[in-house]
Amino acid sequence: RRRTSRISALRSVHCDAAMKPASLRLLFLLPLLLALLLPTPATAAAAPSYELEDYDPVADPAAVITAGGCARFTVLTPQVIRMEFSPNGTFEDRATVAFLNRRLPVPSFAHSLANNVLVIDTAFLALTYRYTDCAPFAPGQITIVGKGFTWNFGDADTGNLLGTIRSLDELGAQDLNCTVADKVTVHGESLHCEWGLISRHGWAVVNDTTNYALTDGAKWWDGPNIDHEDLYFFGHGMNYRQALRDFVALAGKVPLLPRYSLGIWWTRWYDINNMDMRKIVDDYNSRSIPLDIFLLDMDWHEKYSWGGYSWDRRLFPYPADTLSYITAQGLHVGANIHDDTGVMSTEDEFVPMCQAMGLDPTTTSVVPLDLTNETYVESLEDIVMRPVEKDGMSFWWIDWQQGGKEGGMTGDKQNPTVWTNKIRCTDARRRGENKRNFVLARFGGLGTHRYPVGFSGDIQAPGWQNLAYQPYFSMTAANVAYGFISHDIAGLDYNSELFVRWVQWGAFSGIMRTHDRGHSAGPCNDVEPPICFNVRIWTAPAPHFEAMRAALSLRASLIPYIYTAARAAYDSGLGLIYPMYYDYPDIPMAYAADRLKTDFNQYFFGPDTIISPVVTPMDKSTRMAAKTLWVPPGRWFETVTGHVYDGGATGVVIKRMYDLSEIPMLCRAGAIVARIPVGTGATLGTAQKQYTALEFDIVGITEASGSTAVYEDAGEGLDYQKGAYAWTNCSYVMSGSSSTMSLTISTNGSFPELPTTRPYILRIVNSGLPTSVTVGGKDVPYSRFGGQNTWTYDGQELAVIVSTSPQPVNVATDIAINFQPGTNNTDGLRGILSHALMAKRNRDEDRSNYGEASAAADAGKLMSLASTTDALSYLANIDRSLFVKTLASLPQMLADAVAETKTHKSYSRGRNEYTYALLQSALP
Repeated sequence: RRRTSRISALRSVHCDAAMKPASLRLLFLLPLLLALLLPTPATAAAAPSYELEDYDPVADPAAVITAGGCARFTVLTPQVIRMEFSPNGTFEDRATVAFLNRRLPVPSFAHSLANNVLVIDTAFLALTYRYTDCAPFAPGQITIVGKGFTWNFGDADTGNLLGTIRSLDELGAQDLNCTVADKVTVHGESLHCEWGLISRHGWAVVNDTTNYALTDGAKWWDGPNIDHEDLYFFGHGMNYRQALRDFVALAGKVPLLPRYSLGIWWTRWYDINNMDMRKIVDDYNSRSIPLDIFLLDMDWHEKYSWGGYSWDRRLFPYPADTLSYITAQGLHVGANIHDDTGVMSTEDEFVPMCQAMGLDPTTTSVVPLDLTNETYVESLEDIVMRPVEKDGMSFWWIDWQQGGKEGGMTGDKQNPTVWTNKIRCTDARRRGENKRNFVLARFGGLGTHRYPVGFSGDIQAPGWQNLAYQPYFSMTAANVAYGFISHDIAGLDYNSELFVRWVQWGAFSGIMRTHDRGHSAGPCNDVEPPICFNVRIWTAPAPHFEAMRAALSLRASLIPYIYTAARAAYDSGLGLIYPMYYDYPDIPMAYAADRLKTDFNQYFFGPDTIISPVVTPMDKSTRMAAKTLWVPPGRWFETVTGHVYDGGATGVVIKRMYDLSEIPMLCRAGAIVARIPVGTGATLGTAQKQYTALEFDIVGITEASGSTAVYEDAGEGLDYQKGAYAWTNCSYVMSGSSSTMSLTISTNGSFPELPTTRPYILRIVNSGLPTSVTVGGKDVPYSRFGGQNTWTYDGQELAVIVSTSPQPVNVATDIAINFQPGTNNTDGLRGILSHALMAKRNRDEDRSNYGEASAAADAGKLMSLASTTDALSYLANIDRSLFVKTLASLPQMLADAVAETKTHKSYSRGRNEYTYALLQSALP
């Protein structure tokens, strides 16, 4: 394992011998010269990996340079250099928990070694190492100069952009600065805080010295790192994306999650039985609420201890039958486990477990947890837990919160959290199964990105301050490639507004999972009003329920967009949600998100969408929530008003008011966002299904062209690693003074489940009216209410909708749309129509709309404006001149409606103020 480049060794020895007489130097070098000339055995291949891919921890010898006999430097990439010190000259070549794959293509670099000074130059970094004998690394010895920075050994990284911690159990807005977080212990375990791999200083240093090494193939513990100093220098400047790309090349890829895991999850700590499962699934299905995963909390298993691996047959007498019903609905099932109690004599598989461990089951009461014993762990997985998996259990929720040294662990880098995650995320590879393992579990330190998805732990309470912190916590974890975190999404029985805002945030988080942390039942139900947590959105008042269902339905429809981002995480390390500074590292406002702030807590949700969840309560008078957003450089379509903002060179700050039903969202103008249809009565298991139809939303056409690529594969299994996948590309160009859109959809690649034909739906938002539409050169007729092989107009979204007939996937589909000039003056009008309709409905509640009982000439201004949405849909092909006039009149109609509501007020002051606020916030 201790390989060093013979060429590097020769250079090192030559320089160390530089002061010897020439004859002695020649004699000293002769054995090395002969070794270079004689044939040598081939380097042994790396052992097959028990991780996602076959990684090799031993760097290419050509990338390795030793200096002084006690220091070793490995040029891993042009911007990553490993620096090791070992007083005996023996260095660490084994994989560690954090770094598995050091054998990367050797980058171009030059180096020199003379007079106890080593210099290494790559395309991006210049390292200088000054050493005396075998003195340990110290300030003044190592300097690295990069583009825009100079680092000296021992420098504090005060500009580090932070990483993440184990969980938020018992914590509020926890500081992610590891100097602070390392002082905190929860449940007898450290927070395993990790600094970010990126910094505003342009460099970051990962200290792997105290990590644990692994056996060949990264299968098992193999003792502590033998280096006295083991540092990885990341010198990427402001190229944060490349830092993550280099990290996952060294530390292992982020696995591609099963597609169904990116949909909607439901769980509740409750004594759920077989009939309860059916009831909950029906609650979702009958109300057209999307659902993909049914997650059982700990009550599913026997109650002899906190932990358990066997079904409670009082609840599930025939568990395989119950799970077969759930899976027949298109859902997947996971379950909660606590491993610390070991395997008790009450478990179904206790006897064979004892036999595997060489124990007498008649005299043994429990097989204690031992995470250092390979036989114990594999027997637990294959003997005790495997039968439950065969009943239909798809994955495990590892709820480890019992200490950092249980199961024989030493704590810190060798801890139960990371190891139980690793075992269950690599079971399929060990067993030779074609399955994508994943878990729901807490963060166990650097390297945990290989074992998604993250569990942020039990939230203190679903309050406003806690809600405001969640997006910051989740986006910052991207800085250690931990991009898919699941938060407890819950509400309170007595605060439905707060419930809505938590669900809206969850719908645009890495993983959407409702959970009540056990507070949805108990004495909280015996007070008036009840103060329990709530995860059943259908129990909320109608407006709140509808807002939550809309958010969940929007996420469900965005699965192609989300899954493509998951593939990007596999390829690059950057996941679904990430901070603004990844795209705008040179602009100070990109760093404005903060753990204690409620403004600017915005983040990218995939490459073309920015989300800024509402995390403060609405104003009691206006019933609207205030929000301040930063619009970054470029042009961005604000989805509520339909206005395209120009962020200029450094961005602009906007302040807006948002209704309960609205989620602050910016889409890159001209971008194409892929979706699937999610209709009434067909909302179960949509995430796992193949895309039998694809929708493409083109938002705010202000650009001359646009494109997107949608990733597709089986959604499960590992065949994607063998090339079984496809990319569906959609691109357009505008010509003829932007009056003609030419769009092409094509699919490259294949896999067995790929549909042979499917229809496409184009939704061109903020567009004018077509004079003609063709698909494949054939005319597509207008239809008032749409349908395949037609085009129509949606007055609510101010969008042209083109629906094709089923098209062959292996042949490109060409669509051409000619727009009538002068019909696309729609910018900023969308908010007028939606807010007018909400205002009308608000006034209808107390029959205070002026005009409801009056035919006066000046009556009904708000009523008329609210009815214009569908009128525009009708006029789009019936009377285009009137369509254009109506669009142009909308600002005046809004002004008239505002004046009317001021003059003719509601009977309720609150209803008046809400109506006025809706109308006032309709315009950008």
